Amino acid sequence: MKTIKNQKSKIKNCIALLALLTVLGCSDWLDGALPKDRNLAEKQFETERGIHAALNGLYSALTSTNLYGGRLTMTDIELLAHHYYYFDNLEAPGMSGFRHFLDMSSYNWEEDGVISAFTGIWNAAYKTIFEINTFISYLSESDVISNEKKYLFLGEAYGLRAFLHFDLFRLFAYESDGVEVQSIPYNNTSDVVPHIRLPHDVFYRLLLDDIDLALTFLTNDPIRSQSRILDLRDAEEVHVSSEEIFERFLRNYRMNYYAVKTLHARILMYKGEVQEAANLARDILNESFRSFNGAPFSFANRNTVMQSNDRNHIFYEEVIFGINNPDIYTRWRTYTQGTTVGGTYSVDFTSLSGNIFKNDQSQNDISLWEDIRAAQWVQSAITNLVGPTQFISSKYERFTYTDNNPKQYFQPLMRTAELFYIITEDLIVNGHISSAVEFLNAFRAMRGSQIESLPNPEDVTDPDFVFDILETEYYKEFYAEGQAYFYLKRRKATEVFDVTGPGKVPLPDRAFLVPIPQNEKEYN
Repeated sequence: MKTIKNQKSKIKNCIALLALLTVLGCSDWLDGALPKDRNLAEKQFETERGIHAALNGLYSALTSTNLYGGRLTMTDIELLAHHYYYFDNLEAPGMSGFRHFLDMSSYNWEEDGVISAFTGIWNAAYKTIFEINTFISYLSESDVISNEKKYLFLGEAYGLRAFLHFDLFRLFAYESDGVEVQSIPYNNTSDVVPHIRLPHDVFYRLLLDDIDLALTFLTNDPIRSQSRILDLRDAEEVHVSSEEIFERFLRNYRMNYYAVKTLHARILMYKGEVQEAANLARDILNESFRSFNGAPFSFANRNTVMQSNDRNHIFYEEVIFGINNPDIYTRWRTYTQGTTVGGTYSVDFTSLSGNIFKNDQSQNDISLWEDIRAAQWVQSAITNLVGPTQFISSKYERFTYTDNNPKQYFQPLMRTAELFYIITEDLIVNGHISSAVEFLNAFRAMRGSQIESLPNPEDVTDPDFVFDILETEYYKEFYAEGQAYFYLKRRKATEVFDVTGPGKVPLPDRAFLVPIPQNEKEYN
């Protein structure tokens, strides 16, 4: 294990690099990020309980509606991917409420509601990053906890910093024909100084530095030595304290070792290093995943997905990293169970059947579809208002769970399915089409599809055919998790699903050039 001193030296080198790029000016995302009382902040790190509270606060910040509690998972990011139905004639009676849906889905970046949404994401993310930096700075100087715990917490913090920065990069950074059109800052210091937007290669270098630091500190993460993900019921049996729950148990609730490795693979994919990403994905699966008990992650039991209680629409056993979101159920009801246009996030049935699940069903009755992911879709109360049959997901609906069930309030942000998709894509781009189909068929079979209904690998020679299936997988698997839009952007898609029925519509050139806040442009 490298010492804290060595790690701090590396951090200082990163800060020095940024210092060379710093310009005078002010940035609104710093407003309110500093603790109001520095002495109070220092005092918090004088006790182990205070350190735990500070770390919990970082994870709690991720549940903001401007971040993963809304815009980056369940609402705006999915509008960009054309998940949700909207009516494009706002002059029609009762349809004016679809204004925000239309603007987001049409990439009307200049509209006030759209500007406000992305400004909210930008400010919330960079504020949280600043708080992570403050946590790292104080914890690095603290001597009130053991090095074992310090390393664990620092690893989580560096991983979170990389995680947030990369999602900001995927959303706002953009290049066209090899030319960098838009870039963003990388903030790795708790000093109150603005940073200019960095060239993409510099941003990637800092991002991967944080990945290296996180993995170094998380070398002895308990998730690597446990035979499975332990849960709250196990914690009760051994009478651990509430502070220890996330150190020894529920490690998938934290930015753990395998989550950082998966983030690394995700970054490599975005850089275009597909084979390297796939090799890493295979390593992660070989070490952490089995289709049976005996590893931290395993395939969810399809028989439990739809049972009356303890329902498992999130495939809990497969989630590498998620967050505890106490508001997940109330927000989900707000988003899906309304009865007003523009206030209910629903999916048109013809899009479900003709676009998203087109490779998995041949029946009009959704309850007869083979894929168990279709079982979460139920008819919406908004149907009579809009006209076409509308469906909503029960993915985050509250079910009757047993006491201390780890699935309660759990919101997934990374799952093993992504690793399978990365490997599939690598097989496609390297010309192994039959192997790609065979590999993807095996995954789809675990989601309920019958092998005889899937394409014969030996009959498939067109890579676009397999990419078409892979695209639907991102929509089925990551609904309300925000990954479909990033897949389209990474693949430089020119078309996107039509929200009103089967087929696709062209993507405008501006679809992936999400605007950064205007005030940020003034200083770069």
